[in-house]
Amino acid sequence: MNGNTNMRTNQQVVEITGTPAQVWANVLVPARGTIIVKVTGDTLVGTAKTGLEKRETWIRIQNIDSVETLEAPIYALLGFGGFLAFSSLGAFRNSFGLGLILLVAAVALIVYAITNKRRYLAIYSHRNAIVVFMNKSPELYQQFAMNVLALSRKLNTPSNTQTRQPQTQIQA
Repeated sequence: MNGNTNMRTNQQVVEITGTPAQVWANVLVPARGTIIVKVTGDTLVGTAKTGLEKRETWIRIQNIDSVETLEAPIYALLGFGGFLAFSSLGAFRNSFGLGLILLVAAVALIVYAITNKRRYLAIYSHRNAIVVFMNKSPELYQQFAMNVLALSRKLNTPSNTQTRQPQTQIQA
């Protein structure tokens, strides 16, 4: 019984919040601020607030091509941890204490980069994308993505266009 109640609740996810994305040298990184993405009729509305800026994006749900979720380690910290690990090997020759400190810092950075993964949801249309870094349960974002794709399929089915055309002609 709990599964059915939970499923009905999840199916009604029409809004998500998170951290907006910023592009640095073709790499997505979280920006300071918040983003709200919600379904409004047949439109997906994204409102991002970062510092002094406010950006709003409207995408027709019929134009959504794909949705992806990504979960990856923080590669910058992973690389810096690897660099420190190799540096510690050279430092052991000169000073055992310095080498040990560098090695412990390197292991801590590598573990942190792997355990605290960045997760985001990206929604792509013909000309635009909305990217939300997740700050809640990934299942919530996945359910939202499934709802958006289901709505896109529903709005793009030929039966909808056939039933709407005669109605438009009668009204015209």
